[in-house]
Amino acid sequence: MNETLRKTLTTLTLPTLLASALPATAADVVTSIKPLQLITAALTEGVTEPVQLLPDDGTPHHYALKPSDMRRLTEADVVIWVGPGLEQFLQKPLSRTDAEIVTLLLDSEPHEHGEHAAVVEEEEHHDEHEHEHEHEHEHEHDEHDERDAEDTAAHDHGAGSDPHIWLDPLHTLELAEQILPVLQKQFPQHQDQLLSNYEAFAASVRNKEAEIAAQLAPFSERGFFVFHDAYGGFVEHFGLKQLGYFTVDPARKPGARHLAEIRERLEASEAVCVFSEPQFTSAVVDAIVGDLPVRQGELDPMARGIEPGKDGYIHYLQTLADAFQRCLEKKDQEI
Repeated sequence: MNETLRKTLTTLTLPTLLASALPATAADVVTSIKPLQLITAALTEGVTEPVQLLPDDGTPHHYALKPSDMRRLTEADVVIWVGPGLEQFLQKPLSRTDAEIVTLLLDSEPHEHGEHAAVVEEEEHHDEHEHEHEHEHEHEHDEHDERDAEDTAAHDHGAGSDPHIWLDPLHTLELAEQILPVLQKQFPQHQDQLLSNYEAFAASVRNKEAEIAAQLAPFSERGFFVFHDAYGGFVEHFGLKQLGYFTVDPARKPGARHLAEIRERLEASEAVCVFSEPQFTSAVVDAIVGDLPVRQGELDPMARGIEPGKDGYIHYLQTLADAFQRCLEKKDQEI
C-alpha cells in the first residue's frame, strides 16, 4: 500500500472508528439520590447508567449544590427526584434545566423547619458558615419550641406526606411505573428492553417482598425506636412495631423533653432495640440508651454503599431486613 492511499484510508476511517466507540445513546439520566438511582438502574439495565447527584454521604435534608452538580443538572436529559418535600434544595436549580423532570411525589411540600440549601457558585465556605449559624440559633430555642416544631412535623408525616417513598417495596413499583414512560420516550429505540427490565424488576421486588415478610414476621411484636422519621413505609408494610423516633429532621437536635420520654420508655423495657444512622452521629442515641439492656442497630434510609444495577434495589431491601432482624432477634437470644 503506497503512502498516499494509506493516509486517505486513515482520514476516512478514523472518524468512523471514533464514532463507533461512543455510547449508543448520549442521553443523560440523573437521579437526585441513591435509592432512586437503584430503581432507575434496574429499569435501564443494558440501555444506560443513571447518575446519582448527591454523594453517598450527603443528605437531602440539607445539601448545597456545587457548581459541578449544577452543570450536571443543566446537561441532563432526564432528572428524577422525589419532590420538594425531600429535596427542597433542588426546586430552583431544576428551573434552570431543559431536562425532562420526573417528580415522584407531586403533592409534597417542604417541611416548615427545612433548610433552604443554595447552589454554591462561588463561596461554598460562606454557605457552610451560615448553615452552622442557623444550627446554633436552633439550639437556642427553648424546650417548648423544640417540641412544638417536632409535633408539627410529625403531624405532617402522619398526614401521609412522608417523602421516603422508596422504603415500601410495593410503592416502589408505582414509582417505577412513573419513571418507565419517560425513559421509553427518551430511548425510543430501547422501548422493548425497558419494558422487559420493568417486568423483571417488578417480579424481583414482589419475590423479595414475600421473602422479607416471612423473615420479619417473628419479630412483629418487638418494639424499637429509630433515629429519624424515615421508615414508615417499610415498617407499616411489614407490620413492625416502631414506638417512635428521636427526630423528624436529622439536621435538628431533638428536644430534651422528647428524649426524656424515650428514656422512660426504654427504662420500662418497651423497646428491645434503638437504631441510629450512618449519616449522623449516634452520640445522642448512645447517651439516651446508656447502660440499659437495649440493643443498638443501624439503618440507612439512603442506601449508601449499594452498587446500582438490576439487583441493586433488591439488595438494599435485604440489607434493611437483615438490619432489623439482627437487632430485634438479639433479645430472644438473651432471654
